[in-house]
Amino acid sequence: MFKFSTIVCLIVLTACSKSHSPKSSVHEVTGSSAERVAKVSAIIAKHKIPPTTIIDAHFLEEQTGDGSLGPSDFRAFYFIEVTPQEVSKWVQLLTPLGVAAEYNSPARPRNWWITRESFASLQFYKSATLTGKSHGWIGVSQQTGRIYIFTFTM
Repeated sequence: MFKFSTIVCLIVLTACSKSHSPKSSVHEVTGSSAERVAKVSAIIAKHKIPPTTIIDAHFLEEQTGDGSLGPSDFRAFYFIEVTPQEVSKWVQLLTPLGVAAEYNSPARPRNWWITRESFASLQFYKSATLTGKSHGWIGVSQQTGRIYIFTFTM
């Protein structure tokens, strides 16, 4: 009986010590600038009609977990470019964040995403108005007309 118990304990300990990283996947809006703008505009329009013309846009969603053997977490990164003169029309729709925003970036760097160094120059707003998601932020650069959105699930 002692041998059997020892073997079972060793098997259990071995199984517990293996590192099982969750499955990850990425969904990215690709195509020409016009195709990306159309797709990202449609994503935003589910929650709020874009108030001005979008010049360029990008969208990336990272999923951790497959949703079948447990929950999945999502992180989404949006980039919207409008003319600097039209940024105020976007800001009118938004609510100030009220807390400090934390920098986040895609797991694999993208040239369209804001750098850590430039992050502090943004004005921050709540993400729910444009995304329907309460966790995250919208960062706006009045000078460049660039709008960055980060959302996540917990």
